[in-house]
Amino acid sequence: MATSQTLKSYSPEDMTIILSNSQFSHVITGYADGSFLTITRETPASTLYVGADLSNARVVRANKASTITLSLHQASDSTDVLSQLLANDEETRDETWLFSVTIKDNIGRSVYYSPQAFIGNHPDAMYSTGIENRDWVIQCVSLSNLQGGNGKFDPDTLSTLEAIGGTVADKWRP
Repeated sequence: MATSQTLKSYSPEDMTIILSNSQFSHVITGYADGSFLTITRETPASTLYVGADLSNARVVRANKASTITLSLHQASDSTDVLSQLLANDEETRDETWLFSVTIKDNIGRSVYYSPQAFIGNHPDAMYSTGIENRDWVIQCVSLSNLQGGNGKFDPDTLSTLEAIGGTVADKWRP
């Protein structure tokens, strides 16, 4: 099987994270250098069960609760927005300050969306002679998750993807 000779591109500068509700919309800025975004589904889509007699079953779960960990540098203006959202939510203790989260790789095919999310807690704070990171945890009630690549498909992958029900926009076709 031949390896694709198509060059693919990813740019951390082209990741967009938007928080919004009926009262505000904010594009996150001030990402930390290095790894700045982790998205984790709390409950696996399915898990294997093996009985004592080696019988097998699969447990299938629809729970799409997820955790987003967003690393910002300490000088980020978005830290103020996240702090205020947490303070507002702690004060009202209801759904008033829940927000949606949209994460998009603007030069790739990855998109994540949750209609309801909240800030869990303030991040640990460290101060030093340099710029430190603030790791914000955003809890998502249900996160839709489309992880995709960052370049045109090779013909074999395109054929496979379409055979299993995927749709491919023209810009990603060979």
